[in-house]
Amino acid sequence: MGKLRLTDTWLSSVTDPGEYSDTIESCLKVRVARTGAKTFSAVRKLGGKTVRVRIGAYPEIGLREARVRAGEFRQMRAVAPTPAARSEELADAVSASAANFFQDYVADMKSRGVASAGRVRGALIDGKYALLPFLVARHGGMPRAGDVTIQDLQAWMAESYARSPGYAAHLRSYIVTAWKWAVKNRYDFRGSAKDYGIASNIAEQLPTVPRGRPGDRFLSNDELRTLWHALDENHPTHRVLKLMIAMGGLRVTEVATSLADNWRDGWLILPETKNGKSHQLPITATAAPLVERCLERAHPRSPYLVSNPRNPDEPLTIAAISRAAKRLNKKLEFPLWNPRDLRRTMKTHLIDAGIDERWLDVWHNHGQTASVARKHYIRAEYADLKRDVAEGIDIWLNSVLQGNRT
Repeated sequence: MGKLRLTDTWLSSVTDPGEYSDTIESCLKVRVARTGAKTFSAVRKLGGKTVRVRIGAYPEIGLREARVRAGEFRQMRAVAPTPAARSEELADAVSASAANFFQDYVADMKSRGVASAGRVRGALIDGKYALLPFLVARHGGMPRAGDVTIQDLQAWMAESYARSPGYAAHLRSYIVTAWKWAVKNRYDFRGSAKDYGIASNIAEQLPTVPRGRPGDRFLSNDELRTLWHALDENHPTHRVLKLMIAMGGLRVTEVATSLADNWRDGWLILPETKNGKSHQLPITATAAPLVERCLERAHPRSPYLVSNPRNPDEPLTIAAISRAAKRLNKKLEFPLWNPRDLRRTMKTHLIDAGIDERWLDVWHNHGQTASVARKHYIRAEYADLKRDVAEGIDIWLNSVLQGNRT
């Protein structure tokens, strides 16, 4: 191992494999592999042991930045007592840990009032199949955010896709947006920049997941009836799926993230929906007892109609509902379906039952800007129209759920 004053000129041209120490920053080492790859590390005695922490590859990590990070590591006086805490502290000494990156990202989402913050936290940090524990297991300890590779993300996405192909598109969007946020934070010129060691959005390299085309899958009358009777109202995810059906095909997010106060006085009143508009619907006769059941079983500290059992301050995650649908699918031995297909199923069958598609568009919050709605119906008149649709949903559901195929 040689000692010399590292320079960018030397780093760009060196080909002899080995490890070299910097004479400017004593903790800084650079290892040159036989392939020509160069990797910075910081090495020093800490707690009576020699500790090495990887900084990153050159030139993605520049020489000046490597010296700064090695200097921060050199100034550490001690490490945390437990292995897990020590792993994260060592990561923080050179660049932010993956845990800090994810936690800061979710905290920023919450501060901006982003409704999906809870779902993102579950996907990245504390969900059953979250990215963070996957990375810790894969790296053998808490990795630095900058050490997470596209291969790590690819492996996690592959496992996620095998479990739920339909949900994989959401997971990809979560990590692409998280890495984009980290890059912007690194170069923030307004005084609040924080460097997580992420210089580019590696997640963008992941291929997009094709979404199912409309009409790909809807449940038959027999399948819908079998599913309805298989749904256990004691399970929160099952209550969401059942309410989606009883309310004529609401979006899964409109049920799963709705507040208990949104379901009052015979109406569901959503202040904001996917299209950014408010939406009001009469609660169908089929849905009314389900809503009462949800209100009875609601957590006393939770504002949500159906809260997350692990954290009552958050709604159910879409991932949990998708997993419930997958388990039901396996139990009932149906052709593959997902929660989104329930919306398509209800609209298809209700149109076949004779309910005007234009009025179903209003019910499903698709027709608020349609020309027919704008020209012929003022807002006050929507109430009677929606009550007619609710009655049509109840009549059709009652027929199907009782086994009548007419």
